[in-house]
Amino acid sequence: MARKKTRLRALIAALAMVALVVGYALWPGAGPARTSSRVDCETGPTVPGIDVSYYQEAISWKRVRRAGIRFAFIRVSDGLDTSDGQFATNWTGARKAAILRGAYQYFRPDQSAVAQADLMIRALAKDPGELPPVIDLETAGGQGPVELVERVRTWIARVREHTGLEPIVYTGPEFWRDKAGGADLSAHHLWIAHYTRGCPTVPRAWSGWRFWQHTDNGRVPGIEGPVDLDLFAGSYGDLVELARASRTSAAR
Repeated sequence: MARKKTRLRALIAALAMVALVVGYALWPGAGPARTSSRVDCETGPTVPGIDVSYYQEAISWKRVRRAGIRFAFIRVSDGLDTSDGQFATNWTGARKAAILRGAYQYFRPDQSAVAQADLMIRALAKDPGELPPVIDLETAGGQGPVELVERVRTWIARVREHTGLEPIVYTGPEFWRDKAGGADLSAHHLWIAHYTRGCPTVPRAWSGWRFWQHTDNGRVPGIEGPVDLDLFAGSYGDLVELARASRTSAAR
């Protein structure tokens, strides 16, 4: 009986999130948004977004949306030692501004992968957002490629088990080649970090990028100082569909 109630609650939550995502799509001005900086990579339609942490301090999310930003990845923590003090405020503010949200965690491979995953799971327990959670891979923490990838897979499996969501992998091309040995995690969407005017370098395991962080020095009205700028590969409708599919999978 308890399991049936849990499944019912998950289904109700998922249906509510689907309705929310559809509502975002119908929000005035929800169509193709303006890019926030010039990049010279012609890949078809793209949608501009940002990723933020407490470094951006207070954010005027309504102004951010009026500037054309349609999605945001928001940091939960830096490993186990630093919970992001702005996460709750940013999570709520972005939702109220009808910006599609995903949570990310800076992963520390020298700390418990399970404990870090549990921190992410707890952060999303009441409001999982619209986009899949992200594991942010920028440091090896003294681990070799085999051990590093094993710990990444542990994190991914635990987050998937408890949220029903398939996490996104954030990394840079050189890091993935040199520190992760080019491991194949192509079953997961790639969020590539590569600051270049041309197209980003995609690790060989992936056929392309889904999200691209193309600068860490962008400017967006509503945010004082620099902010990371991102692009989604696809139209706004494609982004909404990704969000809808993510929420539907969580109910299964």
